[in-house]
Amino acid sequence: MQISNKKLDEEEFLRERQEVLAQWPASKDVDLEEAVDFHRSLPPGKVLSKKLDVARQKGEAYAITGMGKATLEQQLEIWQYVQEAGQAEILGTSVDSFSRVLDFTAAEQGIRESEKTGKSVLNGLPVVNHGVKGIRRITQSVNLPVQLRYGAVDPRLIDEVGLAGGHTATAPDGIYSFWNMNRKLPLEKSLRIHQYVMRLAGYYEERGAPILLSCQGMYDGGMVPPSLVSAAALTQILMYAEQGAKHITFHYHLRGNLVQDVAHSRVVQKLAREYLSRSGHTDVTLYVNVALALLRYPEETGSAFAIICANSLGAKLCGAQMNDIRTPAEAVTIPTKEDIATSFRCAKMMTALLKGQKLEIDPGTLKTEGAREEKEIRLILDRVLEMGEGDVAVGAVRSVKAGILDNPFSTNSAAACKVLGIKDSEGAIRYLDTGNLPFTKDILEFHREKIRERQKKRGQELDYATVIDDLMAISKGFLVDN
Repeated sequence: MQISNKKLDEEEFLRERQEVLAQWPASKDVDLEEAVDFHRSLPPGKVLSKKLDVARQKGEAYAITGMGKATLEQQLEIWQYVQEAGQAEILGTSVDSFSRVLDFTAAEQGIRESEKTGKSVLNGLPVVNHGVKGIRRITQSVNLPVQLRYGAVDPRLIDEVGLAGGHTATAPDGIYSFWNMNRKLPLEKSLRIHQYVMRLAGYYEERGAPILLSCQGMYDGGMVPPSLVSAAALTQILMYAEQGAKHITFHYHLRGNLVQDVAHSRVVQKLAREYLSRSGHTDVTLYVNVALALLRYPEETGSAFAIICANSLGAKLCGAQMNDIRTPAEAVTIPTKEDIATSFRCAKMMTALLKGQKLEIDPGTLKTEGAREEKEIRLILDRVLEMGEGDVAVGAVRSVKAGILDNPFSTNSAAACKVLGIKDSEGAIRYLDTGNLPFTKDILEFHREKIRERQKKRGQELDYATVIDDLMAISKGFLVDN
């Protein structure tokens, strides 16, 4: 399959839509022009990009998390409870696992069983099966904007129905899906599938209906150095814009070291604007969503609440508009509506306490860390563009094959998996192994020195076993065990 970062021809796009909509009978009621008109009629408070504009003006970050049940009644119950008892500003829809692999028949069976038992047997909302009318019925029954949340091999039909049903945000991150969602899916196919959703969002945008697109590059449990994660995410930001997206959220995973987190967040926003401008996309509005990346949440309730507070502090320091949280029940059970509402109130209180305060980390330290992070991202992304002869999609495919874009925790067999991250003595993520990354000698030496410093404190060599310790550290109650 050929891939390029060129806007899909509208005729080609509309032809492909017919194939996509034919995957499940309930999708026959998707009328794109009517859906655009419906979105244009929404009040500003129900459009996520407009809601985030308010967050930016107020200097706030609005909490969000995934919520998904099998039936419409169950989904609406949890939304309404979190809206009222949790004092939420934004709602999320987690899509069930069957729908994420296009097994809509199994999702349908899950709905029926859930209706019989009165208990959801699915781990999310089967958006496609409920159809536009069903989804619209529940999105119109709440007063907040709703974001689609998923990681899927092929999300095209989910987004067709979900957006037409009133969601105003989604996440068609093709490289994220490649790393995490299928062992054998070629990157060029993943990018092309997700390009469809990017174009769908662009179609809405061009007709006056803003759709917010989110990207994160990869999920890594917080143990891949952020420059590599962000380089991957920037490839998607450039692809989003080419398909007509005008509102994009960069989803940044906090590592826990405040200097690295804040410096990197500022750098990646700067570079996103720069590379978008180079590509001729000067009218894109960027937002930031942060989440503390953990392999496992603490089981103890008090410790779990500390994670929510740390997440909220990170959102404030990074100037984020969205605060992607989890619940105190996350590590031990499926969260109830009460768990989610309590988490939202915790995040809201923490945000309120920080409001109006000027929080600053030593400017000199931030500048030094940021300059190096910026250099690393540029070296990776510029090589990607070079390998694609200016085409970021072509470059991404070739770079993955060459290990220039890499992910040590990828489930896809096409990933080189040569890069490896590890914590330094202060908990920042450094490169234990740079694999085939195109770094200069000074960058390589910086990471070696940081590793030597921790080795000296620890009194032993850092190895793969240390990486595993680092992955589990926060869930055990500390950032780094020297």
